[in-house]
Amino acid sequence: MAIIHKKTFCRVCEPGCPLDAQVEQSATGERLLGLSPQRDHPLSGGFACHKGVNFTQIHLDRDRLDHPQRRDGKQWANLSWPQALQEIADKTRAIRERHGNDVIAGYIGNPTAFNALGGEAIVHFFRQLGTRHVFNSGTQDCANKFAGAEAVYGTSTLHPIPDIGRSSFCLIFGENPKVSHMSFLSIFDPMAALRAVVSRGGRVVYVNPRRIESASPRTGEVLQIKPDTDLYLMAALLHEMQRAGLWREDILAAHGERVDALRDFIAPYSAERVAPVVGLDAGDIRTLAHDFGTAPSACVHMSTGVNMGRQGTLCYWLLQMLSLVSGNLDRRGGNLYSLGFYPAARAGRVSVDHSPFFDSSYGELRHIRGALPANLMADFIGQPDKPVKALFVIAGNPLLSIGGEAALRHAFTELELLVVIDIFRNVTGELAHYTLPATDMLERADLNLCGLGMQSVPHVQYTDAVVPPSAERREEWWILGKLAQAMGLPSPFDADEAPDPFARLNSMLRHAGLDIAQLKTAPGQCALLPDHQTGRFFSDWLQRDSQRVDCCPPLFDAAISQSSRIFNELATEPADTLKLITLRTNHMLNSWFHNAPYLKRSGFLDNPLHINAEDAARLALAEGDEVTVQSAWGHLQARVHIDDSLRPGVVAMTHGWGHRSANSLGVASRHPGANVNRLLPRGPGSYERLSNQAHMTGIRVSLARPGAI
Repeated sequence: MAIIHKKTFCRVCEPGCPLDAQVEQSATGERLLGLSPQRDHPLSGGFACHKGVNFTQIHLDRDRLDHPQRRDGKQWANLSWPQALQEIADKTRAIRERHGNDVIAGYIGNPTAFNALGGEAIVHFFRQLGTRHVFNSGTQDCANKFAGAEAVYGTSTLHPIPDIGRSSFCLIFGENPKVSHMSFLSIFDPMAALRAVVSRGGRVVYVNPRRIESASPRTGEVLQIKPDTDLYLMAALLHEMQRAGLWREDILAAHGERVDALRDFIAPYSAERVAPVVGLDAGDIRTLAHDFGTAPSACVHMSTGVNMGRQGTLCYWLLQMLSLVSGNLDRRGGNLYSLGFYPAARAGRVSVDHSPFFDSSYGELRHIRGALPANLMADFIGQPDKPVKALFVIAGNPLLSIGGEAALRHAFTELELLVVIDIFRNVTGELAHYTLPATDMLERADLNLCGLGMQSVPHVQYTDAVVPPSAERREEWWILGKLAQAMGLPSPFDADEAPDPFARLNSMLRHAGLDIAQLKTAPGQCALLPDHQTGRFFSDWLQRDSQRVDCCPPLFDAAISQSSRIFNELATEPADTLKLITLRTNHMLNSWFHNAPYLKRSGFLDNPLHINAEDAARLALAEGDEVTVQSAWGHLQARVHIDDSLRPGVVAMTHGWGHRSANSLGVASRHPGANVNRLLPRGPGSYERLSNQAHMTGIRVSLARPGAI
């Protein structure tokens, strides 16, 4: 018996932090002992957060799915892979023959974004099935950014990243880097980078309804905005910068179009008019606009706290405008494109010659990177005309991810076939007809594809499987390929020779003069790529035919009109209105980490309702009280937690809880918590039309003693 060390990297979130795996080798095989930060990695500085380091608990969890299973009533029976695949294939084929392709649907969860081989296989599988009914978790957290980039830059895959390492002013909306480690920016240890900004005399400003954990004298300050009002603060900043003569008119003349329409949009939103709606002092707004516009270099970024509001796409548009008009787009210390090993910006190019919308039973709809609004999934299953009959859920848990749990539960019972591919049998899996066991990140080879085009330090890293898959676990690309073959569809397994799942990735790597074989022998299996280049953004990466940034896309016209109505609504809200926002903590990660014992510590065994002491006193609530939280769409019971990090008028709950029916998950079911998505809107009108993005934050709620509602 021997203990060896293997290099790998985390695939829990976007940075892909390098890890050192300690593996025990014996005559019976290899077994993971533990994970630690890769101290000698050439780029990470030895950083890795507690979630990646403790993934050992996920990998070794006795509650993992280990065999294909079929549900008979309330009982589960293990199947062989050939039997499970054939049964699923036969049922799918029969459904398609009776009803057509579009009665088959898919839901794709967040972990697939960190699975380079799985992502390609998923796209191929649903194309082979010929269905247009694919849903994904992106419409719960980031679809607005794809829609915004398409309209402004002509491609869904051009997202200029903040060059924090060289910036003198970082303006960050709706993001808590200390907890979430940032999104649409792949950066090792973001807090170290933000501390460095402050230490060299720069400024970091977080715009958030909470005094978030990221803020401190060493890491930046918070402007505590009212929830779901970021659009109007951004508009006011642009307004005040223009009034102060801080717009770079030369850059706009050279690289912008429809600039006058942008001016028209921001014209009504002066600091004085916006201040009471956003909950900030007009003088502070003007000062922020001046400081941002006059900084030697300034960058902007935003994340889910803004994405999940009612107007996330318009916010992403104005975020880009803040960078452009200040002269900080395509500039060191501002926002720039991170090329990486492949020009991803070109891959997402879209045609703007026709409307992306099509007519449906639910009004005009569109696909965003192939996905429909997940908030309509229950409606598509229940619609009288050609309802969805079969659903494949891959690495997802829609019952705890989408607004309207009750409607989804009912809809899933109406399906003729529900297949879940995952590492656990979660609450969605409990309703499935079949569950298929997937490998985890340590049981498969991978490439850090997720960060492509968004890396703070351009690099590419590869990992072999750290240990062989346990029991009957299989990789998603293998499962889907075998399913396609069993259905009589073209499959990677049709050829005589064994499939090469890395063929496409190797082709992409050749753009950087690399391949998998080279990465395997590189230090840390990682290759450093050329530093960010400036001067090519408008000529090479912008994908609009005019080679100009669209400063006010006509596609936004209806949303712009609606934004004025929303502003007036917000301006007349009662003073005692409570708004619910999302809350991330270091003791959760969506729904799939809830069976990990190390996250279930004293004080973090459920997801209480966080409320400011001033609001609690007004409502005669005290720490630990039970309360009913009511919205227009549902209600739930929660425990009160007094939290003065929230501004008055704001309450918060952590998502990803609600595991009461997770019968096979011992830890999660003992500490189920409440599914906050029961309070969220669902169905038609519950998502942003431009992007399919669900409305999940800034939800109006009321509180009452249990039994009073």
